[in-house]
Amino acid sequence: MKKFIKLLLLITIINVLSIQPALAKTVYYDTYNHWAASDIDFASNTLKVFKGYGDFTFRPENDITRAEFITILAKTAYGQKQMNEVYTSDMSYNDMSNKHWAYTFVISMYERLKTNKNYSFYDIFKGSDFYPDRPITREESVALLAIFNNEAIYDNNLNFKDVSTNNKYYNEIKQLYNSGIISGYEDGTFKGSNNITRAEAAALINRVYLDVKTSDSSKYLNKIEFMPIKGEDMYSYFQTYNWSNSTADDRKFIKAKDTLEFVSYGGLIFPEDAHLYDLNAVETMAALRSKGYYNTVGTNYYMITFGKYSDEEKSKFADELLAGIIERNDLKDSELMQVFTLVSKYNVKEELYMGALEKWYSLTTNNNAKANILFYRYTYYIKNNNKEMLRTLVFDDLKKSNDIPSLLNIRWDLTAGLELVDFKDYSFGKYSYSLYRDTNFLRYTSGINPLNKNLKIVELVNLLMIEKAEKPQILGFAEHEGIFSKYSLNRLYVLNYIGEYERAFVEGINDYDIIRTFSTYKTNKTAIDDTYTGILKKVKR
Repeated sequence: MKKFIKLLLLITIINVLSIQPALAKTVYYDTYNHWAASDIDFASNTLKVFKGYGDFTFRPENDITRAEFITILAKTAYGQKQMNEVYTSDMSYNDMSNKHWAYTFVISMYERLKTNKNYSFYDIFKGSDFYPDRPITREESVALLAIFNNEAIYDNNLNFKDVSTNNKYYNEIKQLYNSGIISGYEDGTFKGSNNITRAEAAALINRVYLDVKTSDSSKYLNKIEFMPIKGEDMYSYFQTYNWSNSTADDRKFIKAKDTLEFVSYGGLIFPEDAHLYDLNAVETMAALRSKGYYNTVGTNYYMITFGKYSDEEKSKFADELLAGIIERNDLKDSELMQVFTLVSKYNVKEELYMGALEKWYSLTTNNNAKANILFYRYTYYIKNNNKEMLRTLVFDDLKKSNDIPSLLNIRWDLTAGLELVDFKDYSFGKYSYSLYRDTNFLRYTSGINPLNKNLKIVELVNLLMIEKAEKPQILGFAEHEGIFSKYSLNRLYVLNYIGEYERAFVEGINDYDIIRTFSTYKTNKTAIDDTYTGILKKVKR
């Protein structure tokens, strides 16, 4: 028994010692249950811009110095390619030289501020000395943070009692406030002369990081997304075969298909097993097609997927494949997902693509499949840059006011120009914001309109949006959370694609309010917040 215990202990020690150092996580014993614990963890372990002390403390309530704050901000900016690290500069402070531990970070920030039109590094830190070990104030940190901040989603006026419009950083404070990067105190003040703590610095850095991240417009609304269909990721036969009564051509098709599938997953065919496979599988598919084999969907799918044909030839095969779908009534949702994912890459005839989609729609009872049919219709007209048809389709969908059963009741008789399309018509929507056409906040408040200061405000070019104190009830989504989430992203993609940015913003901010009531939001909060923040920034023009 003692030998067994010793052996178990030895195995445990070996396992512990074998853990890679890269997996080690910085943990501070004085941040447990602290309001900024998650921010400190993110800044220390994900961004890796913060370090604690040798006694495993973070000391969250300690002030952070100018040199320390600039260092963590610079490191974050380097990582996001928002500024360059430099090693020489004309910065001139009596107490700063290349012997100071933070010198390169400070001069890099100094050089970055040269591109700022409103103020310089010297304007923030006046005098002949920099005082690197002096605690940084809230106002000084705002001036630094603002140069990395992009346009905010909201446009609320500042209500801090101690920040007037004459404040030299009024616009910067306002923008950072509306971006959710800074906030005030419970007494309604900003207190710009207060020092910031290490905990506050961690929170500010994380918020700026997320602001920069969600300002990269290339990451948002760049593709159509689809609902999952069981079996869509498998290679299909596109036919139900029974080996006992199969024909010679059936067996050729099955063998060729199985070979292509085996090789695609990295399988190796050894000489002694060659008789079990078709070493010329694509040629076999082509021969079957040429002789009029009935499973055109199958032969052409594999010729397009694995054959070394030109795009023009593949487009021809795709047209034949779509024609084959129209003639059949036995294809499964998973098989049709595979087909449309493939043929959507090629130049196919509209009547065949839409005819095959309509045939699929007539066969399926699966709501995910119906949603994907709606999305594939968008996909076709995006690929062919038919913006007029897209305008017709998406406006017809908007009129259904987010009612999923109505959206899945697809109209196939729509043609471009058939009906009036007016994206400035919001009469059929249920919105969480009041919408005021051709006015701005100043004109609105110059009248007798009282305004709750806690309500969010957005000023678009020709539209003022004011959050409703009592928002519309959100009902009817319990069974359709997944479909609505994909529909929202795809509809916003189309609206952005056709240049209807105002409508995209209005629908996007409303969709975001709806999705935040979903059960899926609770488990995917960070990802959803990032996605909709990025989308709203992108379409706010």
